[in-house]
Amino acid sequence: MSKTDAVGHDIAYFECGEGYEKKCDIEVLAAHCNSNPSCQGFNTNGLLKSCTSGCDAGCCYDVTQNVDLYIRKGFLPPNDWQDDVDRGKLLFANPEPHFCFLPAIGNGYIGTVVMSASLFQSGLFIGKCGNIGKARIPSPIGGSITSGQLIASGLHFEKATFTRRYKLDDSIVEHRVFISRNLKSVMVLEFSVVSSTSKNVTFSFSSTFDPLNQTHNTETTCTGGSGVEIDIKFIFNSNLSTSSMNVYEGILLSQDDHNRSLYITICTQQPNETITISSSSSLQLISTLASSIDFGIDSIDQKTVTLEAINRFDEALTKRNYLFIEHVHAWQNLWKSGIDIEPIEDQSFVSSRIFLDTNNNTIIRTFSRALDIAQHINSSLYYLLTSSRDDWPYGISPGGLASQSYSGVIFMDMDWYMMPALLPFHPSLAANIIRFRYNSLEESNNIAKIFGYNGSMFAWTASYFGRPQGCCDGKGGWENCIEQHVTGDVAVAVQMYYYATRDRVWLENIGWPLLRDIARFWSSRTTKTDNITYSINGIMPVDEWCDNTQSKCGDIGVNNAIQTNAVAVVSLIFATEVGNMFGFDVDPEWIRTAKKLKINFNSTTQTHIQWDNAVPPSSPHTYVCPEDVLFLTYPMNFNVTPEIIRNDAETFIPITCEENAGMTGPIHAIVWLMLNETLKAEGEFNRSLQACTYGEFHVRNEVDIHPDIIGGHGFNSHFLTGDGGFIQAVMMGYAGLRYDEKGLLFNPLPGSITPSTKSIRLRNILVHGTYSFDYIIDQTSMNFITSDINSNILCITDNRDNQWQITIHQLKLNFEDIYLPIRIDLCI
Repeated sequence: MSKTDAVGHDIAYFECGEGYEKKCDIEVLAAHCNSNPSCQGFNTNGLLKSCTSGCDAGCCYDVTQNVDLYIRKGFLPPNDWQDDVDRGKLLFANPEPHFCFLPAIGNGYIGTVVMSASLFQSGLFIGKCGNIGKARIPSPIGGSITSGQLIASGLHFEKATFTRRYKLDDSIVEHRVFISRNLKSVMVLEFSVVSSTSKNVTFSFSSTFDPLNQTHNTETTCTGGSGVEIDIKFIFNSNLSTSSMNVYEGILLSQDDHNRSLYITICTQQPNETITISSSSSLQLISTLASSIDFGIDSIDQKTVTLEAINRFDEALTKRNYLFIEHVHAWQNLWKSGIDIEPIEDQSFVSSRIFLDTNNNTIIRTFSRALDIAQHINSSLYYLLTSSRDDWPYGISPGGLASQSYSGVIFMDMDWYMMPALLPFHPSLAANIIRFRYNSLEESNNIAKIFGYNGSMFAWTASYFGRPQGCCDGKGGWENCIEQHVTGDVAVAVQMYYYATRDRVWLENIGWPLLRDIARFWSSRTTKTDNITYSINGIMPVDEWCDNTQSKCGDIGVNNAIQTNAVAVVSLIFATEVGNMFGFDVDPEWIRTAKKLKINFNSTTQTHIQWDNAVPPSSPHTYVCPEDVLFLTYPMNFNVTPEIIRNDAETFIPITCEENAGMTGPIHAIVWLMLNETLKAEGEFNRSLQACTYGEFHVRNEVDIHPDIIGGHGFNSHFLTGDGGFIQAVMMGYAGLRYDEKGLLFNPLPGSITPSTKSIRLRNILVHGTYSFDYIIDQTSMNFITSDINSNILCITDNRDNQWQITIHQLKLNFEDIYLPIRIDLCI
């Protein structure tokens, strides 16, 4: 077990509690924390940690019943923040964590890690096939107040703002940044005086915005880079600049795959190094941008881009008094949907403060595990929403919008982890994710042709309009070329979206073209060596750790990888069903191929087999990583029975890598709940909850960064895959939400909800993408509420065809009176 946290601070362990001689006495723990200069907090298993730690093995995988937050006196949130902190609506830090663990703000079009020098536009890439990366743009809202003492930092989910407060002599100054949700290109930097005995307050500010030199770029270390990265060369346009607006015009340093030059323009108001504001006023500074990709795939000149950026700036100026109000209103509309956690009856979210008379004059605030879960739910939804919008279909990278992690390219994580987490609440955002795949059809058809196949082969790592990051010539190994299950993963996402919304117009115009071309691919990709069993050979499976001396699967692939063949079968069958539904031309070979594709299964042990001749690994250094076999149970429900589900779980979960908890933990939690294994489910849920989550702002990494963890690697800013997985563990696991060919259903495990929780409420779930209701589950019952407009429109039917209508008054169904699963649909 490593003895340092994420940024190298020593972690002190104090052995106490169950199984140890000493009890975990809070005063003793506080004294030990006081003696450790880097310690800012601890939990009740005796782990002392600095404020930036979060993913040491003992923290990730050994979560206790309660988290006790230890704070030195004076490090409490401001009084006017306290209520939001206590309700899980605001994450607070003092001191701030390492800059690698500062949070993101964004609106699905642009995003940045707060106060950093880098900004990113969704879909704006630099480089050609084989060397593609998301383009770094200098951020006009980066920087810090350099005079005074930083006394509070807060990320407010419902307002999507990041705020710092500074103490300057007799004054408190607030520094706030946000990116407008409704005016998508608008960024705002604000300063205001919270309190002061002086008429005017003067302070120093250091901006990171230097488009002509771009020397501020320290955050590259967070993604494994070094030095200053420059992707765009800027010039200052003095002819178009005014006293209230500076215009910077840029050109990307390399052309794209279509040999286009790409342009970007930033219009900005920048603060002076010394700022003076009166105690009764505030300073608001506005910036906007536009780029070539705003205009689609056609070549656009710099002048057109610049005029667009200026028009956006002028619009923002006319609305400057309402920018924050309208931004908050837009986010409030998003937060009408979400998940509420209610703590158990004898435990409030936050207990009273405990003051200890020690040399360090400490304060201890204990907060419940339910609040910890609520904070993680809200932060996970927040980070997903910052990278999503319904009018900008350029996909979501595992690292999110606000970083260059994973080069900004798109993986299957978007289709199976992020999209399902948004789907019940925000089907328009889910549809936009799939729209990226639809817009990628032309490029994906080209990739298939390069490899000698028909239809569409989606790039394992896709950029603008699906262009691949690698495998430009159809040769070579590694996952870029042969991890082709992503093509079938897209078909499963299409199926899930249609089952959730029942939108036939969408299915005919968006879903069908995707399914048709995917089916054509799998039909041509299949090896038909005999008339009994068909194969898919030379595939990199989901389990990327298969690459060992026996299989060499990273170079040449394996044959009949279980998850790949399963998604191919689903693709072929569902494409046939949809084609027949609309009377389109359907190749009869699709269904024949689906019926004959080999699904590796051991009939003696009643377990699935990962690929041809695969033997489950036994050595600690040959783990399964990430998940593959258990995907057949969730989300696919493919070729499984309760017996097979249990056998697969008991065979593969114990040998699945621990450090990839963001991807594997949620799937395992859902599967164990299906098997009535509540303790095992809770263990996996805990791993998902804390999955490599660093610092007070819940910034996730894909795996633990410590070198003694197999597969560990450097910072990657944020891992949205883990956020989507965690939401699914709550929603599809404990709340039991599912979709099938008949629509929406709930099949929870009665009596089992998230730890230390009295109830879980899913707010504003949409049936058929339109009709909303709230669903509440507790230990003994399921409860349903809807609005006036939807009263008596939605009906519930249990597994024995008993039926109830949902009204504005709460409909309560006790588990003992119903037969699960239950289905929600229109009362027709």
